[in-house]
Amino acid sequence: MAATEAAATSYRSLLGGPVFRLLWTGESAGRLGFQLANFLLPLIAVTVLHESGTRVGAISTAQFVPVVLFALVAGAVAGRWSLRGLLVVCNALRAAALGFVGAMHAALGLHFVHLVVAAVVIGVATVFYDVAYQASIPQVVPVESLSQANGLMQATYSVTQLAGPALAGFLTQSIGLPVAVGTACALFLGALLSFVAIPPFRHASPAEARSMTKSISRGLRYVWRCRPLRDLCLQAGVSNLLEQAFLTAFMVYSVRELGMSGGTVGLVVGAGGVGALAGSLTAPRVRRFGVGVLVSTALPAAGAAFVLIPASIALFGDAAPPLMLAFALNGAAVSFFNVFAVSLRQSIPPEELLGSATASYRLVSFGTFPLGALLGGALIDVVGGLVTLWLIALLLTVSLSAFLASPLRRVPSIDRARAFSSRWTTPSRSEQ
Repeated sequence: MAATEAAATSYRSLLGGPVFRLLWTGESAGRLGFQLANFLLPLIAVTVLHESGTRVGAISTAQFVPVVLFALVAGAVAGRWSLRGLLVVCNALRAAALGFVGAMHAALGLHFVHLVVAAVVIGVATVFYDVAYQASIPQVVPVESLSQANGLMQATYSVTQLAGPALAGFLTQSIGLPVAVGTACALFLGALLSFVAIPPFRHASPAEARSMTKSISRGLRYVWRCRPLRDLCLQAGVSNLLEQAFLTAFMVYSVRELGMSGGTVGLVVGAGGVGALAGSLTAPRVRRFGVGVLVSTALPAAGAAFVLIPASIALFGDAAPPLMLAFALNGAAVSFFNVFAVSLRQSIPPEELLGSATASYRLVSFGTFPLGALLGGALIDVVGGLVTLWLIALLLTVSLSAFLASPLRRVPSIDRARAFSSRWTTPSRSEQ
């Protein structure tokens, strides 16, 4: 009880600070806008333009390709620019991209290329936004409160992950496309206004930025040489690849072959956010089972939850409740992984390599999203919807189970992760 009251007091103290409150408010609005747009664009392609699965996958791919192209560049830019200015510009670009979709729909008629252009702009802006936002938190929060601040942000992410798809589906089905697009624009503009009100952050000098970019290659080498960190990175990359493939295929299949409405699809997929919220709140309480065991078993469990989805369709057809339960279980398992993976990613590298190792990790783990979107869309066009769902779900479970043999499984705790991992780190040539 005392720990719970202390945590609650800490959260109140954080939100009592005007700068952090503005940062959190802007992130909440911008994150909800992104989750809405992320679901809305492919949903428009399916329900309004009646595009093929491959083209729907291409739209999702267009949102994630910038991660591969600009992740490392974004780190350098964040070192040279005002972080507050970068947050403002990125949200302005995201709002403009969705405004472009609305204007084309109203004036000329919406086409596939319009969705792709909007997806690319939103994707590029979000890469830079995420880097700037993560760099902003230590600027406004004392070191001793970082874990609480990140916990609050993770809870916000879980809630918006639930609300975004559900809101996109409801608005598109019940009120119409213009209102759905306008709502996402308004959220991005609300985030912009919140960030404008924040005093400018301190940011690195050009000399510091050059030093940071030079360290990128060291970070890449360190992640590869450190077996537990490398396996953690590969596990995340494989999971993101196949999860995105599954989600793309499910969206096309549920609308085209099951006849679900956009609102129902949003509600079903959004149930994963409920599970994610529950997982993020529960994960710290089960650390006694061993961080390595939990992080190694979480993603195979997430894959097993996806196996329940084609099984449910085979047994119950388009009944939403069992599908929502499966997505909720998947969300809880993925959230378990994220909580412990982020903690390990922050605790294993030496302090001087933390930034570059994090950028390298994000490049590999998030860079598989576009391939997954293309894979899911292409498979459903070639082999059909239900077969694709079975294939991806089983592949996800089996491939991630292979990581149970990794030394990552034997990491005892967060505070001992660096010492443990040093035994599984190959020395660099300069150290030999």
